[in-house]
Amino acid sequence: MAGQVSGTSAANHSEAAPDSASREAQRTRRGPDPRNGALSPRDLAALRFIGNAGELAQYQLHEQVFGDVSEVVVSRFVQRATKHELIATTRWRGIGINRLRLTTRGRSYLLQHGVTADELFVLRNSIAEGHIEHQLWIIDTLVILGQAARKPDLLLPAWALQRRFTPRPAAIPDVLASFVSPPEQPALLLGVEIDRGSENLASIFLPKLEKLCDVLSSWAGGVACAIVVLTNNLRRRDALRTRAEPLPLPVIVELLPQAPGRPGLAELATTFSFIR
Repeated sequence: MAGQVSGTSAANHSEAAPDSASREAQRTRRGPDPRNGALSPRDLAALRFIGNAGELAQYQLHEQVFGDVSEVVVSRFVQRATKHELIATTRWRGIGINRLRLTTRGRSYLLQHGVTADELFVLRNSIAEGHIEHQLWIIDTLVILGQAARKPDLLLPAWALQRRFTPRPAAIPDVLASFVSPPEQPALLLGVEIDRGSENLASIFLPKLEKLCDVLSSWAGGVACAIVVLTNNLRRRDALRTRAEPLPLPVIVELLPQAPGRPGLAELATTFSFIR
């Protein structure tokens, strides 16, 4: 009887915990875990874009680098890069979208693969909750302007502009885009401001726009330039349109998209559809 019980237990144990040879055979049949694979050229491009952005959302990385592939492919990259400690990943408000930023190890990896230090912006900590929406709108704008029918010859966020100028200019746009090609079309310099309505129009925001007009004009070298302001409600949009009319540059004021994520990107693409 004891022998029968012992034999039964051994059989059950064998079924519950297959030996190492069986486990290896199962892994071989399934193929290697994609999270453990070497980084591909597309992975390098993804790391580079994260480093360009400072901090971004996973959907923005998907749109910019991965295109029409499934979300699973993007998630595997994120898991792989996180495992190698090349990026840091947090969740927006603990439950929302993945927020990604480059680590110092990721920066070193990119420098070893030919990316210049001036292209990269490594944050020690995640952007504060009160500012992350502003940051995500900036990255949305970079993504959409990069996909415009007329491709920009220069496309930079504010942090990259700050590094280029010493002393710092009186005003810097959240995004700067320069359109020089094709040569048969007039060149255009475009500054974009994300306005979440927290700054007083008369005392802060409008004086900043006036300074930005002067800065853009000095950078433009005689080519056409304009400012696009994306703001957060109809009343402020209408007030800005009226009060920006006397400024020396054209100021286009539109609403920020109502929805975050991919629907917001689609709305933003419509806003910038005038760039052709």
